[in-house]
Amino acid sequence: MAAERVRRESCGEKTEAIGEEIGSPRRRYCRMNQRGHLIPFIALARLLEQHTPYTITIINTPLNIKQLRSLLPLNTTIQLSELPYNAPDHGLPPNCENTNTVPPHLALRFIQSSQSLQPAFDGLLSSICGGGRRPLCIIADGFMAWTVESARKFGVFHCIFQTTGAYGAAIVFSLWTHLPHRKADAGEEFSLPGLPDVKLHRSQIMAEFRDIDGTDPWSILLRKCLYFSGQSDGVLVNTVEEMESKALNHLRKNTWRRVWAIGPLLSPPFTPSTTSFCVEWLSLQTPDSVLYVSFGSQSSIDLSPMMELAKGLEASRKHFIWVIRPPNGFDPDEEFRAEWLPEGFEERITERKQGILVKKWAPQMEILSHESTGAFLSHCGWNSVLESLREGVPIIGWPIGAEQPYNSKLLEEELGVAVEMARGRDAEISGVEVAAVLGWVMDGESEKGMEIRRKTKKMQELMKAATSHLIPFTALARLLEQRTPYTITIINTSLNIQRLRSSLPENTTIRLVSLPFNSSDHGLPPNCENTNTVPPHLILRFVQATESLQPAFDNLISAMCIKGSLPLCIISDFVMSWSIQSAERFVIFSSIFNTGGAYGSVIYTSLWTHLSLDQSNSDEFSMLDFPDVKLRRSQLTHNIINADEINPWALFVKKLYAFAGRSNGFLLNTVEELEGKALQQFRKNVQSKVWAIGPLALLSPPPVSSSMSTCVQWLNQHPSNSVLYISFGSENSINPSPMMELAKGLEACGNPFIWVIRPPSGFDVNEEFRTEWLPEGFEDRITERTQGILVKKWAPQLEILSHKSTAAFLSH
Repeated sequence: MAAERVRRESCGEKTEAIGEEIGSPRRRYCRMNQRGHLIPFIALARLLEQHTPYTITIINTPLNIKQLRSLLPLNTTIQLSELPYNAPDHGLPPNCENTNTVPPHLALRFIQSSQSLQPAFDGLLSSICGGGRRPLCIIADGFMAWTVESARKFGVFHCIFQTTGAYGAAIVFSLWTHLPHRKADAGEEFSLPGLPDVKLHRSQIMAEFRDIDGTDPWSILLRKCLYFSGQSDGVLVNTVEEMESKALNHLRKNTWRRVWAIGPLLSPPFTPSTTSFCVEWLSLQTPDSVLYVSFGSQSSIDLSPMMELAKGLEASRKHFIWVIRPPNGFDPDEEFRAEWLPEGFEERITERKQGILVKKWAPQMEILSHESTGAFLSHCGWNSVLESLREGVPIIGWPIGAEQPYNSKLLEEELGVAVEMARGRDAEISGVEVAAVLGWVMDGESEKGMEIRRKTKKMQELMKAATSHLIPFTALARLLEQRTPYTITIINTSLNIQRLRSSLPENTTIRLVSLPFNSSDHGLPPNCENTNTVPPHLILRFVQATESLQPAFDNLISAMCIKGSLPLCIISDFVMSWSIQSAERFVIFSSIFNTGGAYGSVIYTSLWTHLSLDQSNSDEFSMLDFPDVKLRRSQLTHNIINADEINPWALFVKKLYAFAGRSNGFLLNTVEELEGKALQQFRKNVQSKVWAIGPLALLSPPPVSSSMSTCVQWLNQHPSNSVLYISFGSENSINPSPMMELAKGLEACGNPFIWVIRPPSGFDVNEEFRTEWLPEGFEDRITERTQGILVKKWAPQLEILSHKSTAAFLSH
């Protein structure tokens, strides 16, 4: 990681400068009253809460605030503020405060009525400013763009948050600004001004908008929103730069506004009781064999295409989960009737265990992240798109309305991760066609289907969070970005840079630079660029191979110096201590960043420096550099137990310590108050400056996982301080025998627990967990008694540890 003496220009810098100018610790925003807009707004609020020192306030109407309150964690610092709103005053039914409760024919009236909130909103801003706490920034939904007038009135920075993707946003902007479809013949495609590479067909525009002429009520409303949006200081888009760079650049060019990609922003949904049923059913199926069907929480299709879809699903013989709503034109809240599907359909698919119908809410995150899910038949709502791509699930598109046809077009034509099967609520499609599409997408035999899967997996890689030492390094980079005026550059190998890119917000100013590395040149399997992918017996060879990066690293530093951007400081991982030579060569301040704690660092340093174990015949021995500490042989790794002066591990580690000792100081991911004694001992031993800069892990939001909602919902059912959390980290496990005994002990104690479980040591960490590794019937019994849950993939550790029900942590 390198920091240069260059002022950064970004969204972060702009808002930070405003914060200094007005001396305010507050950031405020309001949101759009739509369920699809709600999720990314909550995720954005949580992200700001975790990454900034500001107070975040969400402003909305009473019923929406009530719903928001139930979706936020109990320990949140996010504030909720209500604006008065009475739906009947605007010719709407009582209690209509979001699109879930507004009849479709009144949607225009509902959106128009949102501007009636402006006087109360201005009054709220006035009272805040009067208290000496002027907001730092207002972030508003596009339909609430009138808030830009309020922002100007009070001198506050303003942003529009585009909760959909950039491609759809660019198309909507061009459509409503220029109305190009008015000049096109009914059966022909037409071009979009400002987007010369994009052609649309009239069928891709919502039916109610095909005849707009610029003077109708919808045109007047949306052009007014676009006008206000054009007065904003910038636009935030819930997307990924690498996924939509072309569309983002179009937005920047055509709107003449700063546009920042800040996605994917996805918040874990509330998890009702349907979760366990769906996941249990999926667990009975083979990998990539299940089709997930959902048209979103507010959409459905007409009766005729629903009947044909059912016929096609049954004929395809593919397993499926269908989140089904009453057909379009019927009350969406009424009970689903069997007459809307082929006679005997549900009985046959249930008897054959071919599929299940979910007639209320479905745990979409759990379903998409499950290994059995092989494809997603979706309406292509943007939240669903991001969730599916993040889990690497190919999409079969059936867009219904809004920007969904443009999302489908992006997925199929630009990204190659989807195929559009039908379009519109009234799509004309036969069961035979449905079965055929499902066949070639899911069977993995067609060339096109295989290509879609390959590209989907590649897109998933772009969205993966960084792991291992990359997490605290990313957190440190973000901290430096937020607190200093310097440009931060993270340098690593290609695959690690790819993962890092997906873990950083898209408005970051942090630069990422790749160094060439071919693992096969060093006797390693292909694509081994971090310890997650290196077999344990090759770890030494892997860390030794990192020194081969030095020539390319030196060339990079040399090029920066020639351009006049001499790095201010080089911060390296201990395993990369060879970079100290490069720092000395170019006369640059250098630091070693120890991602572990001080206590462990002191012991580790003493062990490898003096090999204290050899100087004692007893099981227990003292540390030469840490006299108050005694260790036992059982507390040491095999590498250290077997080490001597000529051992390869000892030679390598001593070489690293020799380099590290020449650095200008050490950064430790710990807290002075927590490890004061160990930090003083470490300073004494290394004879160098040592700074405690932690805890950095809390600066990085956890990746949103399908297991998060399950764990948190399960914790909510237990009393305070009653649950044991068990985890041996993302890369460790224990042997089969102690795993079996641990399970027996957990069950016998009767205390509730969450166990993040991996295959035992000696088995492939990526294989499916086998029931034979636990006592017979163990998982069934603890599930039936609600005593515990086993999490067999990633677990939301910060969420679990911060929950009031968690009492203890059995940790590695």
